[in-house]
Amino acid sequence: MTAVTTAGIRVPKAAELVAATIRRQIITGELLEDHLLPSESALMEQFHVSRPTLREAFRILESESLITVRRGVHGGARVQIPNGDVAARYVGYVLEYRGTTMADVYRARAEVEAPLARLVATSATPENIARLEECLARAEAHLDEPSAFIVHDEEFHRLMAELADNQTLAVMLDMMYHIVGTARRRYALNVDQGQTRKETVEVHRSHVRLVDLIKRGRPDLVHRLWLRHLDEATRHYLEGPLATTVVEMMS
Repeated sequence: MTAVTTAGIRVPKAAELVAATIRRQIITGELLEDHLLPSESALMEQFHVSRPTLREAFRILESESLITVRRGVHGGARVQIPNGDVAARYVGYVLEYRGTTMADVYRARAEVEAPLARLVATSATPENIARLEECLARAEAHLDEPSAFIVHDEEFHRLMAELADNQTLAVMLDMMYHIVGTARRRYALNVDQGQTRKETVEVHRSHVRLVDLIKRGRPDLVHRLWLRHLDEATRHYLEGPLATTVVEMMS
């Protein structure tokens, strides 16, 4: 009978096991957003660990943005639901390390977003169209405020990803906007406001045309328009004198 060996197998630390259990409860929805975890004493008893071990588990979960911890009499650990911000930061670090260009990021965005538009048009519902039109109305109110318009422009793009009902593509796009959004805001601060307003109006007009094609049930035309819109935006922003690499943009 062959003996089982543990040589080369890393045994997780107690803090990692505690963190894994709480992480699973958050991800599965057993612990809801803003839920206050039990006291340190109660958790120490539940997991049979010391206070330093529990606090190390808390540090792991804090680094993953799954909890926030307040010290003091009225403090405690409070649940945060997972979002794309942490993943986006790490993806940004990897792209920075590899010397990735902004052109590379913009091209990837176009390749991800254009198919999403076709999905939205193919399965459009009156409720989804109403949400898109509401988003357009919010953006239209800020055509004279390019910096404020950028927020609503991103909202429109993210809403398109949500309505396509493909979570994987939506998360990928969310990570890209962590970088692209920074580029857009920096651009707005460094370009003549008159020029920026003209560009803002053109962007909004393209969004309006897109929603109109979705309402008319023309997925092929939607895909073509959205791809052209994204390609034009890519060329436009990369022609500017701003950062050409991710590391320049994020620093």
